Amino acid sequence: MAKATQTAGEKEETPEPKPTPAPPAPKQKLLIYGGAVFVLQLIVIYFVVAKFIMPASAHQEPDNENGASEKEKTEKVEPHIFVIKDLIINPAGTNGTRFLLTTIGFEVSTPEAAKEFETREIQLRDILNSILTSKGLDDLANAQQRETLRTEIAAKARELVRNTELKNVYFSKFIIQ
Repeated sequence: MAKATQTAGEKEETPEPKPTPAPPAPKQKLLIYGGAVFVLQLIVIYFVVAKFIMPASAHQEPDNENGASEKEKTEKVEPHIFVIKDLIINPAGTNGTRFLLTTIGFEVSTPEAAKEFETREIQLRDILNSILTSKGLDDLANAQQRETLRTEIAAKARELVRNTELKNVYFSKFIIQ
């Protein structure tokens, strides 16, 4: 505010000083700066561990008789799956008005076994066709019956291809219309 002019008997008005905020107490300063330093230290430690310590421990390999690590052994054992794609089936009792569209995979232990399944694809399709057309719509739509269906398909496939190890049967597509 500006100074008022003095007239007789009047005092000069001076502006009142504005209160300034009190500086933070030493404990508050310690908490603010200490917290920021702590967070910064956590970030630095994270990057040091992620960049230097973790990669070093990931490259250490236990000594085996073959010289391969456990990680390499598990990576080498990859599944071999023979797939029969887009099999269209008319379920029992539907008179051709409804259908099942499915893709079925057979997991085997070796690539040679997958080739054996491939050479017998027509026979496998016939087995699948026989099994699935014998099932009613209620049996196919019931998710709990699917495990029974897998077991039945696996048993028939093992009878067809006797010299291979069939590990599992998968339904990657199972659509009922």
